[in-house]
Amino acid sequence: MCKVIAIANQKGGVAKTTTTINLGAGLVKSGKKVVLVDADPQGNLTMGLGFPKNLKVTLKSMMENIIMGLEFDPKEAILHHEEGVDLIPSNKLLAGMDMSLFTVEDREKVLKEYLELLKDEYDYILIDCMPSLGMLTLNALSAADSVLIPVQPQYYAADGLMELLKVVKGIHQRFNPDLQIEGILFTMDNCRYNNAKRNKQAIKTTYGSDIRIFEQTIPRTESLAETASEGVSIFAYDGKSKGADSYLELVQEVLKHA
Repeated sequence: MCKVIAIANQKGGVAKTTTTINLGAGLVKSGKKVVLVDADPQGNLTMGLGFPKNLKVTLKSMMENIIMGLEFDPKEAILHHEEGVDLIPSNKLLAGMDMSLFTVEDREKVLKEYLELLKDEYDYILIDCMPSLGMLTLNALSAADSVLIPVQPQYYAADGLMELLKVVKGIHQRFNPDLQIEGILFTMDNCRYNNAKRNKQAIKTTYGSDIRIFEQTIPRTESLAETASEGVSIFAYDGKSKGADSYLELVQEVLKHA
């Protein structure tokens, strides 16, 4: 049975894309079939796996086929990465989809309808959401079984988290009654700093009784930052690093929660 996880936070720079790539690659290392969905017009996930920005067949193409009711091959957009993970790419042309969806009936379910055509092929579908709470993110959350929330342990993190959780609750009530919160993941964590410790504790105190908070945190490391320009996961780039170990631990926590 396929599980769809949206990786979302309206704040940028919290390692959503890094987490999507490395969680996906780690799940593949654990024997799972995984496809990653680039639902961000910036195309960082696509570029982060080493693919070009000028692709003709992308997530936008697939969603347009759904909107127009065309017959099409849902696998046409899928790219295969050398590490065994698949990708549905995006580029800046996806930006127009956010506005186009406003005129579409059942506009919040277009991505869900597309992903339903792929579920028999995969154990996990991971959606890398754009850093906003627009129509594309609403589509991702409506299509997902759960949402994983990367949070950088900074002073303002709790405010953004509260806003996102309100949106998740609204989508759960209106569009996707099965949507759960996979958990809050601390990323770019520097445990040596007292501020980071205090901010993590504040989030745990506020939300920990109702929401799962992953035991594993993702450290701020040079090797994780460098992978973005190398087109591979941390496992291929520096498999013995703290970053690689942390994502392997995260994979185990996600598998236990399946």
